[in-house]
Amino acid sequence: MFLAMAVLLIAMPAATGESVTPVQKVLQMMADMKAKGLKEKDAEIVTFKTFTQFCKDTMAAKEKSVADASDEMDQLAADIERYNADASILGKEINKLDKALDKAQTQKDASTAKFEVEEEDYKSLHAEYEINIADIQVGTAQLKAMMAASSASAASASMIQQMASRSRLPARAKKVLQSLLQTSSSTGLEQSAPEGAAFESQSGGVVELMNGLTEKMEGEKTKLEQQFVKSRGAYQMIQQTLTDQIDQHSTVRNNKAGTKKGKESSSAEAAAERSSTETSKASDQAFLNDLYSECATKSSEYESNQKIRAGEIVALNKAIEIIAGGAVSGASEKHLPQLMQSSAAALVQLRNGGSSTRPSQSVAASFLQAQGKQMGSRLLSNLSLRVAEDPFGKVKKMIQDMVYKLMEEANEEATHKGFCDTELGTNKNTRDQKTTTASELTASIEEMSSQISILSDQISEVSEQVTEIDTSVAKASAIRADEKAKNSETITEAIQASTAVKQALSVLQAYYDGLSLLQKSGTASRNPAQSGASTGVIGMLEVILSDFQRLESSTKASDETNEASHEKFMNDSSQDKAVKQAHIKNKSESRSETDINMKQAQKDLTSTQAELKAAEAYFEKLRPACVESGNSYEDRVAARKLEIESLQEAIKILDENDIA
Repeated sequence: MFLAMAVLLIAMPAATGESVTPVQKVLQMMADMKAKGLKEKDAEIVTFKTFTQFCKDTMAAKEKSVADASDEMDQLAADIERYNADASILGKEINKLDKALDKAQTQKDASTAKFEVEEEDYKSLHAEYEINIADIQVGTAQLKAMMAASSASAASASMIQQMASRSRLPARAKKVLQSLLQTSSSTGLEQSAPEGAAFESQSGGVVELMNGLTEKMEGEKTKLEQQFVKSRGAYQMIQQTLTDQIDQHSTVRNNKAGTKKGKESSSAEAAAERSSTETSKASDQAFLNDLYSECATKSSEYESNQKIRAGEIVALNKAIEIIAGGAVSGASEKHLPQLMQSSAAALVQLRNGGSSTRPSQSVAASFLQAQGKQMGSRLLSNLSLRVAEDPFGKVKKMIQDMVYKLMEEANEEATHKGFCDTELGTNKNTRDQKTTTASELTASIEEMSSQISILSDQISEVSEQVTEIDTSVAKASAIRADEKAKNSETITEAIQASTAVKQALSVLQAYYDGLSLLQKSGTASRNPAQSGASTGVIGMLEVILSDFQRLESSTKASDETNEASHEKFMNDSSQDKAVKQAHIKNKSESRSETDINMKQAQKDLTSTQAELKAAEAYFEKLRPACVESGNSYEDRVAARKLEIESLQEAIKILDENDIA
């Protein structure tokens, strides 16, 4: 296609004054065209190698990006499945804990309701005992006073009748009183003094009966109080146990609920990331497919151009050989008009590129001393000395006071134990909860730290891919700019060359037409060799003109195709870059959110560790008073019970010996 450039200068004005024939000028230009064609063929090879390397590098980067995206999608799919499975298991465990919580709460409420009933029964019965004892004591005192008076038989009988009518007295006491009243009715209260003495003797039996009844009811009341203390202690232990269970279940449930929420959140994040990665992969794949197509097209075009250029060189060689032959060159020197050598520069062309001390006292003292030795009770041993030494009037009261004191101690210890059980249980639950929370926070911090590292690596990798896209775009733009400039120059030169060839043809055709007229008129002789040469030169110029015109149209078509391909490449690159930048933004936001959560977890860990330390310090304070280091609470309760029973037996000994 470059043969026609040879005649570009034929029709230009002379500048050097050297005269040459048109054929010689054609030969000279074809030689220049051959040299230039070889140079441009080599330049096109270099350009294509650059484009080929661009295709190779860009394809490798995109193929790696697609493969990495596929691997990441597979890993994210596995992560999503694992997160969902963990969340499902945690959900089932939470349901079990909810049922356990409901059961424990139901048991706790039932225990409370039962104890409240027992407590009301106890209060009612205890109040009844106190009223009965008080009534009997008052009645006994009044009966004794009436018996002391010689004219009080009728009043005594009335008093006994009132006491016998009390509904709260035990059945045996009522029976004795009723019997006494019947005896008094049959003899008559207004009879002689001996009969009154008999009544008084019977009334004395009532006094003895009522004293014994008082002691019995005191004992029953004491037993009732002891039973209530035990019942309350058992209730408090059950309540503490159930409270601990509820707290423990609640702690575990809340921890699992938090973990489940985290798993669900992680699954959603992984799903979003997988979707983003899938979009990025699709964009990379589309870009890669377009690149495959463009590189294949360029390769095919390069091979075609190389064949054309090779053919052009062959054609130029052949044309030079023909024109340099005697038939053309010799005849031209003889018969064609001489044209002046032009100083105009030769034309060039370009190509493509790519991208918690009465006797009874002695008996009672001996009894207490023996019990003290047997039980190892210092309290009974010490009390035995005082019982032997103190006045009788003080002994019984002292023992009774001691009984009350021991019962108060029992109540206080039970209350203290309840306090200790509650505080120790709560403290243990707090320590366990804070330990578990600290462990979970530590694990969470480690996991988030690892996640931040992974996200940073992914951001760096995608950023590198964006840089590669920018580099590819820059290379492709440079290649396209160079290609466009060369094509523009080629088109301009082809147009100029076509114009020049047309001028040359016009000159030669005018010359030969004139010559032909002369020959017909006989003015000039006909030269067959000259006629053949002129026909060959004109035919060659016409072929050259056709080549220039074809060069112009094919270069325009090629440039339009390359421009469309370049625009598609730029659009694909821009879209791919936008997808990756969105990917970077999402991962950066995720990394920032994870970093914020990690810092909050670190603060929570510091706070939890401080609370754990405070709970451990409180446990050390509770230990001396609440953690048993000698006899157990049950042993102390049993020992105190024996002491109370021994004291009550001592009171009985004093009363029996006193009566005797």
